[in-house]
Amino acid sequence: MSLNNSMDKQEIEGEEGLSSRSQDVYPDAVVKISRDQYSVFEIKRMAETTKEFVIAPEFQRHDVWKIEQKRELIESVLMNIPIPVVYVFEDETGKKQVVDGRQRISTLISFLNNEFALANLKLLSRFDGKKFKDFEPIFQSKIERYQISVYVIEPPTPERVKYDIFDRVNRGGTQLNSQEIRNALYYGSATILLKELSVLTEFKDATGNGIKPVRMRDQYLILRFFAFYILRKGMLDFKYKNNIDDLLSETMKFINDLSQQKREFLKSIFRQSMGNSFNLMGKDGFRFAMKNSHQRQINMALFETLAYFFAIFNNIHCDSEKIRVEINALKFAFDESGYFSSRVNSSSSVEYRFKQVEKLAEELA
Repeated sequence: MSLNNSMDKQEIEGEEGLSSRSQDVYPDAVVKISRDQYSVFEIKRMAETTKEFVIAPEFQRHDVWKIEQKRELIESVLMNIPIPVVYVFEDETGKKQVVDGRQRISTLISFLNNEFALANLKLLSRFDGKKFKDFEPIFQSKIERYQISVYVIEPPTPERVKYDIFDRVNRGGTQLNSQEIRNALYYGSATILLKELSVLTEFKDATGNGIKPVRMRDQYLILRFFAFYILRKGMLDFKYKNNIDDLLSETMKFINDLSQQKREFLKSIFRQSMGNSFNLMGKDGFRFAMKNSHQRQINMALFETLAYFFAIFNNIHCDSEKIRVEINALKFAFDESGYFSSRVNSSSSVEYRFKQVEKLAEELA
């Protein structure tokens, strides 16, 4: 088995929605793509001053350029050799998220900021040892005026179509999964929050360290919890119809737009949920009962469902033994229902499991 296949091996019971390959078709989708030309100077200004170009630092996990590749790019620019086009997603405010070409853009800006010198150039060795500040004005101007072709995917291109475009232009190297794509498309407060929560002691304890951070599976589960929490609480204006990727994308955007105070509130809700779960159910609260004497993995749907319960029900100390018995009985019913092993993202499955824990919370109140 290859390393990539090993990394992609399902490590969460009932895992759905993490693969980036969508089976959806979009016969009526409106896709707007334009082609623009920007000089290196313009792109640098848009990235550093006006913030119109967004280059997320965690955008690409793979293929980080070596210094030799960076120097070769600058040599190509000096020789006026065309470089591959850059793809960006433009939002309603006009900001452009770089989705393909980040290494090229970052390298050009880095060189203009004198962060590395040229060396071992194959054809323009006379520039070896020079940083941008060491160039004669005519060559500085040549680099700044160099034109880059940029494809702009504009609103109102649907989120699912953006996913497909992103997937197509990033098929070199290891294929990104849906959470890694979301991490790229919606980099900001949401991605920072998910990363912070994924390393919390409360989360590690409540899951028995059973969710590896490989390929952002941990952040994926946390995002799903938040998505259904804010949806059930009426905080997000969204109609769920089996469209989990749309819901998770809207949740990322929702969190990105929150104030720091409201993000802290979400963080406290998650801490409370994980703490309540561990205190009452221990490290196996999000697992179903053993089968054939083998411990089962964390179940994705069970995690988000019980995490939601422990977020809305905080009175776990009044009669902890009774609550524990009721939850275990509900877990048994969940396991027998079939809703937690397949089609977990269907509207019927989602409605069933969250209605059940909401009912339990009311009965125990």
